This record gives sequence, C-alpha cells and structure tokens, in this order.
Amino acid sequence: MQVCLVTGGNSGVGLMTAIGLAKLGNHVFIACRSANKAAKAINYIRQTTGNQNVTFLPLDLASLDSVRRCVKLFNDYNLPLHILINNAGIFNSRGTTKEGFELIWGTNYLGHFLLTYLLLEKLQNSAPSRIIMLASDLALSPSSIEWNLLVKQTPLNFLKLYAVSKLSLLLLTRELSQQLNNFQVTVNAIHPGFVQSNITIWHRFSKYLGLGISSEAGAYSTLVCATSPDYQNISGKFLDSHAQEILLPEIAQNQELSKQLWQRSLLWAGCNQQQNTEKINYDGTDEIWGPNSLALSSNEIADITQYIFDDILLKLPTKILLKQVIKSFIKFDIGSLLIILIQVFTKRFYMERHLDSPVIWQLCQDKNLLERLNAFLGDNLVLWRSELWVNYPAQQLIPFWHRDSYSKLLKGDGKTINVYIALTEVNENNGFEYIPNIYLENCQIKGTDPFSGNHFFEITDEVEKKAIPVVLHPGEFVIFTDKLLHRSVRNNSGKARLSLTLRLTQPGVKILPGYTSNCQKPVILPSQNSCS
Repeated sequence: MQVCLVTGGNSGVGLMTAIGLAKLGNHVFIACRSANKAAKAINYIRQTTGNQNVTFLPLDLASLDSVRRCVKLFNDYNLPLHILINNAGIFNSRGTTKEGFELIWGTNYLGHFLLTYLLLEKLQNSAPSRIIMLASDLALSPSSIEWNLLVKQTPLNFLKLYAVSKLSLLLLTRELSQQLNNFQVTVNAIHPGFVQSNITIWHRFSKYLGLGISSEAGAYSTLVCATSPDYQNISGKFLDSHAQEILLPEIAQNQELSKQLWQRSLLWAGCNQQQNTEKINYDGTDEIWGPNSLALSSNEIADITQYIFDDILLKLPTKILLKQVIKSFIKFDIGSLLIILIQVFTKRFYMERHLDSPVIWQLCQDKNLLERLNAFLGDNLVLWRSELWVNYPAQQLIPFWHRDSYSKLLKGDGKTINVYIALTEVNENNGFEYIPNIYLENCQIKGTDPFSGNHFFEITDEVEKKAIPVVLHPGEFVIFTDKLLHRSVRNNSGKARLSLTLRLTQPGVKILPGYTSNCQKPVILPSQNSCS
C-alpha cells in the first residue's frame, strides 16, 4: 500500500484518478474545498473499489494559508507520501486569490507550488516517490511570462493567464526534476486531453456532441505515470493522454526562466524568509516610539482582523462615497475624486472606516492606545484620518521614501502624531522601514505630492542599507511623528499584511478640505481617564 494525495479528487479526472489509485489498494487522500462533495466522492470510491482507506483533506488552492493548514493536517497523520498528484484547477474564473495574486495563476500554479514545496521533505523521506502535474497543451502557447499580470486581478483575456499557469507548471516540473535528481523522486507533467469534465460549459456539453474523451480516459496517463514500474525512473517529461511524450517548446526548457519562476515563487509564497523574531525597541531617537500593546487579547485581535478582511474591506460604503462624490464635484477636488475611482476600481475601501465600522472604532478607543496618545497630545485627541493598509504578497504599497507631513491638509498651532497598529504580523518582509535621523543630512527632496504636500526623498544606496524595519506582533503599535522618513517594503512574507494607521492632532489644528477619502468631520476621541 502506498499513500497518495490527489488535489481536486472529488470530481472529473481527479475522481477517476483517485478511483484508479484506490483500486490498487492505496491509501488515497482527496484534497479539495467542499467537504460535502468530498464526502460523496469518498463514499462512491469506497463502494466502487471496496477500499476504505480514502480520506478528505480541506484545501483551497486560492489561499496560501489553506495550503499550509492542509499540509499540517496531512503531516498529523504521521504517514509517508509516495504519490502527489496536482490535479485541481480552474479555467475561466476572475479575480484574485486571498493573498492578492491573479486567481487562475494563483490557484492552478502558486497554490500547487506551495503544496509541493511543503511536502518535498516528506516525499524525499518516502522515496521512491512521484509528483505529477496536470498541465495542458495550452501551456505550449505563451512566448513569455508577464510577471506584473500575476499580481493583479484577472484581465479580460483570461485564457492567457490559464496558459501561463500551465506553462508555470511545466517550468516547475523541469526545475524540480533537476533538484530531485538524486533523491529517487520523479516529477512529470500530463496533458489529459480534451476531457468531458465540468471545468467549462463547453466541456460539459462536449459529451452530448461526441467530442473529447471521458474522465476515465483523461486519467489514464496520470495513473500510468503514477503507478507503472516503467515510469519509476523517468522524470522531467510532458506526456499526452496516451502517455506519449510531448516535445516542449524552448520557453518550457528555458533554465533561466524556470529558476526565475522558482525564486519568485519562493518569495511570493513566503518560503525562504526567516522572520525577525528579535524584539526591536523604538525609543524616540528617530521620532518613533514602541512597540506598545493594545489592551485586547490575541484572540480578540484575530477576530477583528478576520472580520475586517471578510466584511469591511469588501463592503461598499455607499452613503459615504455618494456624499463624497457630490462634495468633490462641487469643490472640483481632483485628489478626492482620484481616491474614489481607485477604491471603486479595485473594489477595496480602506479610508476612514472607523466612521462606519464599530470594530475599527473599538480599536481607536483602546485604553492602552489612548493612554499613550494622551501622553503625546493631552486629553483632547482629534482623529482626523484613518487608513487601513493591506499589503498583499509581491506588492509594495508606497515604494517612495517620504514623510507624512500633510502640509496642504493641516493648518494652525498644535501637535500632530501618527499611530501604526499591526493587525497581522509585521516584519522586515512585509511592513515598513525608516531611515535613522543621523543619516538624513544628505537626503534631498525629489518630488512633492500635489494633493497632500508630502515630500518624496532621494536616498542613496548606502543610506538605504541603514534602514531599520518595524517589527510588530498582532495587536502591537508604534507612534511616530511627521519627521519620520519611511517607506513600505515589498511583501515577501507569503501572507497579506493588515495594519491600521490613525492620524491625530490637537483642537488648535484646522483640517483643510481636499484629498480625503471621505468628506467627514474630525472625530474627538475620549481621554483614557474618561474611558476608565
């Protein structure tokens, strides 16, 4: 008996593959999203084959966190792994994955990349073992990979991204076959042919038109490659539905491209980053103080974070936006209109959510937070701006070195202060970094935001090396002034980073109209004493 894991083993080619493996007496794990569909498939497999060793693993390939949980659940069984079949895939869906990658590529390739990477040691320890990628002949069509398309929503031409996702699997097959050459682990890719499956409406109707092949026939090459002794030592090949080799185009054999894809995948999935667990104290020398902790427990922070991801960020604040659009048109406020368009186009609404979200308002009134703010600004705290910042993997929010001075938005006598609250882990791979004051003498202004008045700076490579990262656990925060010179870093943690920034001032400072996401009046926060 061998142990096998089949992604998408609840239907179509994946189900037929799982049945074929179960008939041989193997222990088969079916990894898919739907527990109900998996239960029906498992009952069918058990009745068809008489093999009771069929197990469900929850897996959503469009979520890297789900992939990690799936691997942990599998490892908890303390079993070897002899056959990994990366079968699941989508064809014409649109959008992004949970971490912000293009949905088709992120599901078909990146989810399988992380799954395979996390199981490599298990496969090596279980050798001889085999990895099989379900690709497509469409993988032969791309002439290049446009990396920028992989971190955006699906374009109108989704077929292009599907082809790139399957090309990526071929490149991964090549790269892994070379890396595992001495470990008795083979890696091959399969084109199952045009299968009468449910992946698109045309595939569903094909059987009525006498087109394509059945799911059983589509699983033939996968089963041969996974179980036949003839393929025990064959690796790095691309086989058709009859288990015959398909010659690869030059791009699929491009060693430099396969290594580049490997390195990007490691970064984007957060596989090769060792997070800095060392505590960093910010003592105010550089106009930043912390870390400080909110009064909320870790479970409360986790619940709030999940709620923000699931409900707040995707919720359209209709009344606020309509009010803002009207006022912006009346005042001909280009900056505010631009922010509205960006929010509507990206379908993400990040600014001033404390005005319509009780959970964020709860964060703003945290007693530990108010205590620290009262020490800086006194009892009268004016919250004039809030921003939810979500930094998805492979993306960089504000790459420019800048200061949050807002010279065109604030006027009058009084202090201002900024708060950065980590709602997920913030580290050197996904947060922001700043330049210590002692290195700022030669930093020159190279541009200015025409709407806010914030300055952007020219920083030499030598000074950039002196940058200090902000490292915070969920529920911790730092306070910083407008003198802090900082920028966000490219997120290579493999997870979406969520933070809340609050802009506060004193009653003597007037907030000027313009360049705000919502035309709302500033909010007075209660003092810590009044809360207690």
